[in-house]
Amino acid sequence: MRLLLFIIPVMLIAACNNSSDKKAETKDTAKQEVQVTQPPAGTDTLFYGFGGNPFWAVYVINNNKIFFVSGGELPDVEVPYVASTTTDSNTTNYSSISGKDTINLTIVKKDCTTMMSKEIHPYQVTLKVNKGKYTGCGIMGVKGSVSDL
Repeated sequence: MRLLLFIIPVMLIAACNNSSDKKAETKDTAKQEVQVTQPPAGTDTLFYGFGGNPFWAVYVINNNKIFFVSGGELPDVEVPYVASTTTDSNTTNYSSISGKDTINLTIVKKDCTTMMSKEIHPYQVTLKVNKGKYTGCGIMGVKGSVSDL
């Protein structure tokens, strides 16, 4: 009987420790998803946009591709690079198709604030990927090599 009284509290403590480990793992996963919004180093990224709920990013790679990354929640989509069109001095559009995949990206030169970090970015982004629609912010990209994507 004494052994049983000793074993039950030990098992309860062990069970509590396991659930806190799972919570910590979940928090780490969420942090990894946020990192998807950073531009890949060393690419010819002309522009990149990003948003949340779910986390996503879009990269316009000069003379190569337009690439949508969802952080694992949705399939990534890649379409050929196309030259942009402008509707006015503040709005730029990219529209490209590859097979069944389409990306329509509208970039407006207007301050945009992210929900998570409250940072102000110089562009507002509206993105349509296949049947999904996303809104977020964006900045001009970095120069380098496309091979990192």
